[in-house]
Amino acid sequence: MPAIKSPESITQDGQGLVQGINSLITQAVKAEFDGQPKDHPLIVVNAVKNIIGDDRGNPSQNLLKLSENYINQFSGRNDDDRILNNVIKTGFGLTVFVDEVEEALMSGNKEAAELETAKQLLASDKSPAILELLAELAMHNITSLGLFTYHWLRSYQFLQDKEMLWAYARSMINEIFKGQLQQHTPVISQKPQDHLNAVISDKLHGLWPTFSAMDRLWDCDYIRIESYRKSISSWLEKQTFNKVEVAETDSTGLTNYINHSGRYFIDLAEDIIDNHKGDVAVIKIIELESLRGIAKTSTPESFPRISQCINFTAS
Repeated sequence: MPAIKSPESITQDGQGLVQGINSLITQAVKAEFDGQPKDHPLIVVNAVKNIIGDDRGNPSQNLLKLSENYINQFSGRNDDDRILNNVIKTGFGLTVFVDEVEEALMSGNKEAAELETAKQLLASDKSPAILELLAELAMHNITSLGLFTYHWLRSYQFLQDKEMLWAYARSMINEIFKGQLQQHTPVISQKPQDHLNAVISDKLHGLWPTFSAMDRLWDCDYIRIESYRKSISSWLEKQTFNKVEVAETDSTGLTNYINHSGRYFIDLAEDIIDNHKGDVAVIKIIELESLRGIAKTSTPESFPRISQCINFTAS
């Protein structure tokens, strides 16, 4: 199935922007994606959405085009409806247990996992609660799935379309089966901000996106948030954080942005697109968006270090 073409451009009025981003999200969720979860097009779209949100009246066409070009590399799944319709035809009984979804995922049987997830979704009258359940399971492998899980959850928060829940569920199941879920052992609660100074170093730039995703997820208001926090604490416990001396830089631009918003990150992102091509630009945009997220949850004392990292990414 050929890739679905995104809109040529997204109009500057608010409704046109929302519709355009929703179209990109829909295409990304339905993508036939065989790569690593950290490279999923949904991450790119949601990161771009977040940056563009700083100036909705004048959306960056360069950033939107970056998303479109990245997504259009992938064809779309064409069997979502067939699987769901088969479950409807065969029936799913009067009682469906949530545990059966977890058991199917942990067993390594993808077909069974899709079947049980479809049953759970239909039995709940297409409740978004299925997404929180799948996210809870995905958080057993934050190293591989943490970044995708955050952007997957937040993009649905923006989309809010119950008819897309099955596509969302299948996209997560596809990513889960690319790795292995791990059982967590109880650990002392620790939040990402406890390790901020150790992570904000250009030597750890590959960790920024996942760290930022977990930092933001920590403060989200989900029903299963306590389970997510336990998974995040367990992941942090396994990391080796060494305090690194980092050259600080002028943080006036970042401070002004935090205090007054504006196009600070949009302009940086457009500079990246001008100076870098293809996947290099995409990786840098995701890193930049992660630093934007970290800055929004950090105190001003950290801004000089964060600004140094922003300069590193934007270069």
